[in-house]
Amino acid sequence: MNLLVKPGWVLLEMALQDRLGHEAWGTYAALLALGYLFLTLADLGINQFATQGLASDRAAFELRFPALLGAKIVLALAFPFLMLAIGFGLGYRGNALELLFWLSLVQSANQFAQVYRARIQALQLFQVDAWLSVAERLLLLGLTALLLWFGLTMDGFVAMRLLAVMVTLGLFVWVALRHGGLQRPSWDPGLLAQAIRQSLPFAFMTILYSVHDKIDQVMIERLIGSEPSGLYAAAYRWLEAFSMFLWLVLPIFFARFAHHLHQPDEQQRLLVFGQKITAIPLIFVSLFVLFFGEQLLFLFGNSSPEQIKVMNDCLQVLFLTVMFNSIFAIFSTLLTSTGHVRPVNRMIIGAILLNILLNWLYIPAYGPVASAWTTLASYVAVNIGYTIYLHRRIRVPYWQMTRLALLAGLGAAAFALLSNTGWPWWVVTALAGVVHLGLLPVMGLLRLSDLSALRR
Repeated sequence: MNLLVKPGWVLLEMALQDRLGHEAWGTYAALLALGYLFLTLADLGINQFATQGLASDRAAFELRFPALLGAKIVLALAFPFLMLAIGFGLGYRGNALELLFWLSLVQSANQFAQVYRARIQALQLFQVDAWLSVAERLLLLGLTALLLWFGLTMDGFVAMRLLAVMVTLGLFVWVALRHGGLQRPSWDPGLLAQAIRQSLPFAFMTILYSVHDKIDQVMIERLIGSEPSGLYAAAYRWLEAFSMFLWLVLPIFFARFAHHLHQPDEQQRLLVFGQKITAIPLIFVSLFVLFFGEQLLFLFGNSSPEQIKVMNDCLQVLFLTVMFNSIFAIFSTLLTSTGHVRPVNRMIIGAILLNILLNWLYIPAYGPVASAWTTLASYVAVNIGYTIYLHRRIRVPYWQMTRLALLAGLGAAAFALLSNTGWPWWVVTALAGVVHLGLLPVMGLLRLSDLSALRR
């Protein structure tokens, strides 16, 4: 269902942006990003605490659930009003401030649903949980399709988002009540303080990652306006879509690294293998975008050639970031899974400060493309930091990283040569893909043992 829903949602968002216009979508994207910057305040680590409690002691989790529920209700109700104050302080007024309130309510409802999701998992209803995890997007796809047919407005779209999340929240509550009975919320400040203390390092990391990923969208809209923000959002959407591959793969390695906490040789073996899994597919995807990125913008029929060019320029630079990050992302996974959360947090803070400074200096002069370059610069900085820190603790696979860089260079050469033939883009991509796969065994990046390990 995720494989069907997530790509469908990306395409639908493109169609919505094309209908509503880049200016309206730019405001929407900036306000949504602003909410994500502060979303941890709607949770304060309770979801992390609940997940850990579920894993360690289900009976204790059930006893704590009313107090966790009470805290989540207070936080979920307070979050939209907190965002109103923040938005007002940043200069938002009128309809934009109202839109921020409703989007923040959507986000807090999503966060609130997670504590019920933990309860459903505690009841061992994993198949139900799997369906409910995609219910909101599936429902929203249908509701938004109706809007496209009968008349689309931004207010109508946000209303459909709120309806979809509330229905999904209702389904979570209904399933939990049906299988576990009614549990009234209670208030336990001591338990809330315990949850915050226990989850603070990971909650802080979540905040930092959110700021690092979302601050660009807010700064573009605040510094140069809504239309450039919309153009950047159109490109960044594809970065988020393909980065989902990392979020699907890296948690598996997170668990394996933690399992081999005191076995550096096994960690090093997993590091080498995991780097291949994350880098090889995304290198090819990034090369495709560098040469044929405009093919991903095919639904923007109402955009001018100048707007298409800006979106494509942002796409190409952002996918340089994807290519670079695909090689280094496994490093942060190893560090966080083995207890090095604080140094990772410090490195992310440094990358955020660099990103903000560069955005402030260059966005007014060079527009949204400058933000794509500052994103690349901040990722390069933080990943170099991970490498230096890791070098003192484990054998960093520098030779494999060199071969992956060479694979990217040879792949780019294949795309360039084939592009000069005049053949259609899809033929060039298919042939370049054959070259990419053929290079893997030749360069020692794919062995039979890798295939066996991948199946396991």
